[in-house]
Amino acid sequence: MRKEKGERRPDVGAVAPRAGLRAHLKSVTLADVFDARVFGFAFTLAWQLIVYFTATIHFSTRNDVSHFNSVLGFSSLGMVAVFAFAVLAPRGFSRLMGRGAARWGAAVLVVAASLLLVVVEHSEVIRQPWCSLASAAAGLGMGVLFLAWGCAFSRLTIMQVVAKASTALIVAALLFAAAVILPEPAAIALTAALPLASGAVLFSVLWVWREPEEPSSDTRLRHGAFSVSSVFSLGLLALSGSFVSALLIDAAPIVNNGSRPWLFLMAALAAVAVVCLPLLSSDSVDFAAAYKSSVFAMGFIFLLLPLVALGTGVAHFLALTLHCLIILLTWVVVARVTTLYQLSPLFSFGVGWASLVIGSLVGTFAGGLLGTFAVVTPWLLSLCTLVCICLLFFAYLFLFTERSMARLLGGALSRGKRPFRDRAHQVALDHGLTEREEEVMVLIAKGRSTPRIREELGLTTGTVNTHVANLYRKLDVHDRQEVIDIVESGHVGSGE
Repeated sequence: MRKEKGERRPDVGAVAPRAGLRAHLKSVTLADVFDARVFGFAFTLAWQLIVYFTATIHFSTRNDVSHFNSVLGFSSLGMVAVFAFAVLAPRGFSRLMGRGAARWGAAVLVVAASLLLVVVEHSEVIRQPWCSLASAAAGLGMGVLFLAWGCAFSRLTIMQVVAKASTALIVAALLFAAAVILPEPAAIALTAALPLASGAVLFSVLWVWREPEEPSSDTRLRHGAFSVSSVFSLGLLALSGSFVSALLIDAAPIVNNGSRPWLFLMAALAAVAVVCLPLLSSDSVDFAAAYKSSVFAMGFIFLLLPLVALGTGVAHFLALTLHCLIILLTWVVVARVTTLYQLSPLFSFGVGWASLVIGSLVGTFAGGLLGTFAVVTPWLLSLCTLVCICLLFFAYLFLFTERSMARLLGGALSRGKRPFRDRAHQVALDHGLTEREEEVMVLIAKGRSTPRIREELGLTTGTVNTHVANLYRKLDVHDRQEVIDIVESGHVGSGE
């Protein structure tokens, strides 16, 4: 039996990166890549891309920062207000979102705010403060949608999160291209419909918040320390990236009369490659490698700042790649931490996404104001590069590694004391379980019967029995109690 296990788990050093990539890709089905979650999340991302980076809804785009940008500034403040509410008063937020009118009201609020911004754009009478009010209202609605997507993604396996988030970003880039190509009335209609479509997926297909969220594990997370780590890792990452992006864009329009509609798509593909290829190149999902490659890619783009002509197509591509890279990395890292350590998605996504939004807002305005009111010389760009690289590596020190999570969880994560999901995932890695076999093992360890497993995973009884038989064989066990014992202890089976 020892020989059989040795054959199933070859030495990590002997596994070629492409072999690890193939193994991970085999565990991802088309349903993981193209389903309601992917398109629903893409609709939320696409609304932000279109509103912030084109003049479809309002002339004040993300890169137009010569004055206080009402759309970007007030929508960001609206989102942060929602995140703060969810983090500081989770029970009150859950009770509010338990009402269907509140859930759907968030999506409708974004639609109404989008249309009001269009009216402000084309009206000579309705100006301020309606632009700021509409932007803040849109931010409130978008904050609710992002938290809802955080809850929806927290129920997925790690590989599903990676596949769905990456695909959603690419679909959002395609919708951005469609909004640029379409005539203005059609583009406005498309943009206004996106939040409503996203809400329909969340609340009518996935039934998010239809029932109260299950309480998280009793792991004593140090909330203050987690928040500080999020601010320094994700917030500084977003701040430095947005600052350099603002300088690269140089207050020039990214799209002009339909030109460069596919720029965001190329940037999204580049970001997916930077995050996902290192992530999936080993025999286990290596998030440290993904973070390292992302930091390296961002540092490389920072170094190009003094060498690239600002406001050109190349500069825009680099700026959008930074934007996509930060969004994808943040979403995947926060989803991974939430799932692996059984954290409350309202807290983890609220803190993580708030750090991203605040850092991005500060960086965008700092870079925009510097580029607008200062003479941009090679010496100044070199100084900015130095500062941003220092911020980048400072953020890297606060990476959510197992050691840092042990500190945040209040103690060492020994194999016998790890959170349940972490122990189960380690057992799956040790024994070469597929994603579906890991899901079955987790449900068995939770005491679920075969009919209950069949119902929760949407499988037939025969398929469940096949997965259970494969699970017993790989773990070298003979009954469910032995599976429970292995997951509870985090140790290998009796055959070891």
